[in-house]
Amino acid sequence: MKWEKISVGPFGMNCYFLYDENTLDALIIDPGDEPEHLLEVMKRLGLNAQEIIITHAHIDHILKLKEFQERTGLKTSMHPDDEEILKNVDVMARMFGLRSAGLPRIDAWLKEGDTIRFGQQEVSVLHTPGHSPGSVTLVEKEHAVVGDVIFQASIGRTDLPGASYPQLMETIRTKILTLPQNMKLLPGHGEVTTVGFEKLNNPFLQQL
Repeated sequence: MKWEKISVGPFGMNCYFLYDENTLDALIIDPGDEPEHLLEVMKRLGLNAQEIIITHAHIDHILKLKEFQERTGLKTSMHPDDEEILKNVDVMARMFGLRSAGLPRIDAWLKEGDTIRFGQQEVSVLHTPGHSPGSVTLVEKEHAVVGDVIFQASIGRTDLPGASYPQLMETIRTKILTLPQNMKLLPGHGEVTTVGFEKLNNPFLQQL
C-alpha cells in the first residue's frame, strides 16, 4: 500500500490518500478542507478514488467535506456514534469564525471489525473512542490511520463534547499500543510516528 499525506485548512489537518500502487484504486481519508487542492493531488497521482472514510466528525475533518462529496460523488462512511457531532457542522464552524460547506451526507456506517477493500489492498476498522465517541482507526499490515486518537508525543484532546480522557487512554492501551511495534501511525495532525516510538517517548503514555 502507498499513501500520501496532505495537510489542509487552518488547523493543519492531515488528509490521507491510501492507494494500491498497481491499480491506483484509493481511499480518501478525512478530506475536510481545500477540496480543490485535494482534487489536484488526486489527478497528479492518477488515483481512482473508491470511497471517503471519516475518522471522526470534528470540524477540521468535515468543514468542506460536502463540497468534496459534490465534486467526486464518492460514497462516504463514518462511525454512527459521531452522528450528533456531524449534525452540528455549521455551529462548530461559526465557533471558529469559519463557514462550512454544509451538512455532509453519510452513505454507510462503520463498525468494529469492518474490512474496506480497494484494489488488492484492504484496511480493517477499529472503533477507537475517547477523543470523540465515534473515532475510528484504519489498520493495514504496516500502517494505521489513527485520526486524532494519538499524535507524535501527544494524544487527542478530551475537553470537547463527547470526549473522555479515561476512555481515550483505555483505547490507546488496548487498541493502539497492542499493534506491532514498527507499525507506522498516520495521525490527523503533525508527523507520522510508530507504535514503538510512542511507547518509549510519549509522555502521556508512561503510566500505561
